[in-house]
Amino acid sequence: MSRVYRNPLKGRKYKAEVSVGSGSTRKRKTKTFNDMTEARIWIHQMEIMADRGTDFEKSRWLFIDYYWQWVQLYKKPVVSANTMHTYWTSYQHFSQGLGDVRLEDLTRNRIQKYLNGLNLSHESIRKDLMQLRSCLRDAVSDGVLTHNPAAGTLRIVADPSRTKGDDQKFMSIHDFKRVRNFLLSYHYRINDVDRLALLIISQSGLRVGECLALKYEDIDCLHNTITVDESWDSKHNILKEPKTKHARRTIPLPKQVVHILEQWMSYQRRYLFREGVANPDQFMLMNKRGRLPRASSINAAYHQIQIRLGMEPKFSTHTFRHTLASLMVANENISMVYVSRYLGHASVMITEKYYIGLLPEQVEVEAGKVLKVIEG
Repeated sequence: MSRVYRNPLKGRKYKAEVSVGSGSTRKRKTKTFNDMTEARIWIHQMEIMADRGTDFEKSRWLFIDYYWQWVQLYKKPVVSANTMHTYWTSYQHFSQGLGDVRLEDLTRNRIQKYLNGLNLSHESIRKDLMQLRSCLRDAVSDGVLTHNPAAGTLRIVADPSRTKGDDQKFMSIHDFKRVRNFLLSYHYRINDVDRLALLIISQSGLRVGECLALKYEDIDCLHNTITVDESWDSKHNILKEPKTKHARRTIPLPKQVVHILEQWMSYQRRYLFREGVANPDQFMLMNKRGRLPRASSINAAYHQIQIRLGMEPKFSTHTFRHTLASLMVANENISMVYVSRYLGHASVMITEKYYIGLLPEQVEVEAGKVLKVIEG
């Protein structure tokens, strides 16, 4: 039975009531309105939703409760520890900005207001929005909602001070060569595993975790290649699967780099044996304490090199990967498909999205072309 009557309590004038189901499964849903017509429209919508199998009980859950149950059920069993941490971080953000909002009350306007008030980096907000959309999409599939309020256009309003610009992601070719030459000419000893990691990344574009997981057997000194088949999670100190299915790959290395690594493996093996440091897995970057370096210490070593070379220490280790990728994309003799496989991307679209035309020198060249067009 459905009805609209005057609200006996303070607040809006009318109260709409709709009952769904029968017997022990019968559910009653109510909402107050100032306009009789709006109340009747709402009842009609609720009846249609009931016919479509909408789960009214779950639609009244707080969004954060539904989200966390969704994470535990669908994500936790299949994602890595690091990825699970991003879901937990988003949950904390949702708790602060959407903590009192029920699923049924989520609207596009409410979500946009939440995004506007986050004051986080572009990447952090993008992850929140991606996970929110995915969760609500499943809520629609499960009959909890009739539509996904996050499916439409939503704007990411990022804090500029927390968002890296292209000048922090991509080095100039000149600066890249200065750092590269420094690393190629450096004499590596056991205290220099951080710098050796930087050398490998600068010459291969590996992700930091992929570099840390390297073992002696991954370096083919005969064919001058490096094989990636694992990744090291320095936060949880575990080996894990690479980031994507294409991340398992074998890529070429310059002969000079292979020679440096060959000398390093011989030196490191002798040093660790002499000091009684076990390295049963034969990790290439095992330090004198029998541990692999942390990603943060490698990044700190990179900042030290930038300062030593008179540069502003604004680039992270991942800059090597960005810069190498852009250099390869800019070379018309290298196919985009090969660049994508070289980097271990999930698809060519990702390579095209992030790495076309972003080197400072490329921007200058294209700007010059534009001026020629304007000036006739």
